[in-house]
Amino acid sequence: MKKSAIALAASLWAAGTGMVQAQETCGGVYKVKPGDSLSLIADKLYKDVSQWTVIYRNNIEKIATPDSIRVGHEYRIPCLGGLPRGLAGGKPVQTAALGAPAAASATTPDTITTRKKAAQRRQEGVALKLLAGDDFRPFTNRLQLSSGLITDLVNRVVVSAGDFGKHKFYWVNDRSVHLDPMLSEGMVDLAFPWRKPDCQATPSLSLCTDYVYSDPMFEMLVVLFTRKGSGVTYTTEADLDGMRVCSPLGHGTTLRQGQGADFLTRAGARLQTPQSAEDCFARLIDGTTDAVAMNEFTGRIVSKDMGVADQIELQLSRPLAIEGLHAVAHKSNPRSGKIIAKFNASLADLRESGEYLNVIDKHMSSIWAGL
Repeated sequence: MKKSAIALAASLWAAGTGMVQAQETCGGVYKVKPGDSLSLIADKLYKDVSQWTVIYRNNIEKIATPDSIRVGHEYRIPCLGGLPRGLAGGKPVQTAALGAPAAASATTPDTITTRKKAAQRRQEGVALKLLAGDDFRPFTNRLQLSSGLITDLVNRVVVSAGDFGKHKFYWVNDRSVHLDPMLSEGMVDLAFPWRKPDCQATPSLSLCTDYVYSDPMFEMLVVLFTRKGSGVTYTTEADLDGMRVCSPLGHGTTLRQGQGADFLTRAGARLQTPQSAEDCFARLIDGTTDAVAMNEFTGRIVSKDMGVADQIELQLSRPLAIEGLHAVAHKSNPRSGKIIAKFNASLADLRESGEYLNVIDKHMSSIWAGL
């Protein structure tokens, strides 16, 4: 009886392992859903927004331009690094039979050393970690075309450089932690977009002594947004004296015709620096600030989305600043100098080839169409 039971159990185990061949699929066909963009699809399927270009290249016959995807379109999604799993039409991925013993592998000292060295090479100088946040439309935001104008440029610069190795975008919406500790402690290699302070005027500023900046990727006008009917205007520098000016963290003015980062406070303005642009416009509407200092594109988009655009006016007769947007690395990173040098060289190549202007034109057309 005992032998029969053992034989029965063995036969059942063998039958089970023969029948349960757990198979998954990799790659396949994805059907576009409402709210999708190529960058969102890439983030969803590959966990890496920068892979939108892979989807675009593999479906270029169906996608006239990256921002022209339509709900219901079906795109071929290639298998990259074992992702994505579970899509219809994917390639079968063989897995070990349930309960089957794993194959033995050689573990000699030589092979262990080789594996350690290979792992070390993968960590050293291969991955470039890029940091941005969703709170800086239209320049960085995963819901926009190519995740925003500056994200698109950064991705193209890094790909064009060719020798950065694999790169990955990290999205953290709390900009107060971007430069310190995330950049300063080496969690990421490059953060964007940030302003470069006037380091000639303030050479001892930590933003000057501890960080290294790329060439400007884009320049924009910073203006004052005021509430209609408030009587607040900006025609001369004297108008800033005593004015309550709200400039969200990370959006502050850094240059005004060569003047330093403290221009607003030196002119007598009472500066407010909340976390978000939305906070500033809420204060403007409820009367707890007199003006919002922000680049015209972000300000227009945020006020429109908040439904308060008809209550806002722009002081366009006298722009507050002309600002550049930069990528920034921390000097504690031993690769920071090389990273910025390669970044600048690749950015210059994009400008010379005409690709830079094509990217700017594409995004500006989309931005203005939305306004």
